[in-house]
Amino acid sequence: MPKLTEDDVFGYVMERFSELKNEPSIDDLVTFHSNNKYLLMAHNQSKLKILGNLVANHKKLTLKKILEKYESALIETLNCTPTTKTNTNVLMHLFGFFGKHLNQNEKKIFLQFIKDYREDKITLGKVLSEIEPITYRLNNLYLISQTYFLLYAEAKMGNILEMYDPQYFRD
Repeated sequence: MPKLTEDDVFGYVMERFSELKNEPSIDDLVTFHSNNKYLLMAHNQSKLKILGNLVANHKKLTLKKILEKYESALIETLNCTPTTKTNTNVLMHLFGFFGKHLNQNEKKIFLQFIKDYREDKITLGKVLSEIEPITYRLNNLYLISQTYFLLYAEAKMGNILEMYDPQYFRD
């Protein structure tokens, strides 16, 4: 499988944004922003805040103006190349979601994945493919819908869940 490039990511996100502009609504913009939050955070966290403010303060401008400003800021954000540091920041934010649902051993494994990624022992795709199944086990629709997993996780699902006690995830 060929490696995904940042041009591919840019094209994918901008294509989705173009679809949103064809039949614009503030609700769809909120959903778009929410679904792309971690991907945008990996590109540039401060620009993510600018995008978030545009969405949050939508009553101050027309939808057309918001979309123009959002698109401009979105392009700027996507033109920032994610780094190991910014991706590690995203992984730590994801850990913030998962942490309260994991036991001590599982937390240790999760943090080891992040450490191994920082030390260039494993790829970001490997880390994400190992932790993405947790989003489904926890039935966290917010995380399930993140394009960060869709675009960066390796195609093969991870094995980390083999270590989890299935009882732990039951209601």
